[in-house]
Amino acid sequence: MNVEGADTNSASDGMLKSTVVNLPIRLLAVDIDGTLLNPQFQISDVDLAALRRAHESGIEVVLVTGRRHTFALPIAQMLGFDLWLISSNGAITRSLSGETFHRDLLPAQTCRTLCAAMTEFRGNTVLTFD
Repeated sequence: MNVEGADTNSASDGMLKSTVVNLPIRLLAVDIDGTLLNPQFQISDVDLAALRRAHESGIEVVLVTGRRHTFALPIAQMLGFDLWLISSNGAITRSLSGETFHRDLLPAQTCRTLCAAMTEFRGNTVLTFD
């Protein structure tokens, strides 16, 4: 803490530092596009081994993408262990086996309103369905 007149080596500062340092990593969320995948849409052997080591050490590995679940599925299957996939820009969280944990759908009327509004700006609208 850096407050005028305060002890910069206070017990609370020491507790905070030791608490942060000693916290184990419990979850590793990894973006797929442009992060995990190389330009050939492959996971490097080094990254694959690191993700497997993380899983084996008890860290929950989650793959994240703005794309659809079906895009992420074959990539997740390459890892060789069960994990969760966050897809569709965070709207859907599913397991590798297809179990849905979270699904945030746009109400139909909101979708219709947005589609109508988009014609004014671009004339084209892309919809992604789950």
